[in-house]
Amino acid sequence: MQLKLLWDLQELDLKIKALEENIEEAPLLSGVDEASEKYEELKTEISEKENLLKEDRKTLKNLEMRTQKIVDDRKELSDNMYGGTVTSVKELEQMQRKMELLAEEKVKIEDEILVLMESIEEQEELLKKKQSDLEQCKQDLQKKEARLAEDLERFNRELESLRMERIKAAEKIEPKYINKYNMLAEKHQGEALARVDNDICGGCRVFISSGLRGHLYNPGAMVYCENCGRLLVRLDS
Repeated sequence: MQLKLLWDLQELDLKIKALEENIEEAPLLSGVDEASEKYEELKTEISEKENLLKEDRKTLKNLEMRTQKIVDDRKELSDNMYGGTVTSVKELEQMQRKMELLAEEKVKIEDEILVLMESIEEQEELLKKKQSDLEQCKQDLQKKEARLAEDLERFNRELESLRMERIKAAEKIEPKYINKYNMLAEKHQGEALARVDNDICGGCRVFISSGLRGHLYNPGAMVYCENCGRLLVRLDS
């Protein structure tokens, strides 16, 4: 009777162990960890792209300011050249050359502005897509987190029920059996007892010697497998 109770206790302990492992692995198995990692990667990528876009917009503004400065400088030169305040031919030639250089610089800057504007437009489109991906990823993560929360709540309810059941089961077993069970369970990863089927140890799959078989029919006997050391139990099919 005590061995049968021990077997039932072991079954409960194995269920508890499996459930605890499920709880521990649930975030990974549910896909929450992967979805969370993807979400954080997208957030980081978007942040980096936003910073780059911010820098390009700042550069564009500076280029536009430089263009406006050139326009203002050319207007001032033009006013001086044709306003009658400058009469020296050499000075007029120098001002004309400066006007030409400013015009060339303006063309270069305008080309840079055009390329940069196209780049900014492409970045904005890409950023818009990434933000859409982020929102989709966020929704996916939230769904997985909700399912995980439901699973964990159910697992914990089952675990609490099993632990209560174990307490009641252990109260029916004599201390000497409990002590031996705990020692063997620690040694055999929770499987202290092995069921005997067709004279074979269910733990190591080795035949039970003829010398031990007779003792298995004694309800109070504690018989151990000669190969693996587990406590043997013969149960009715």
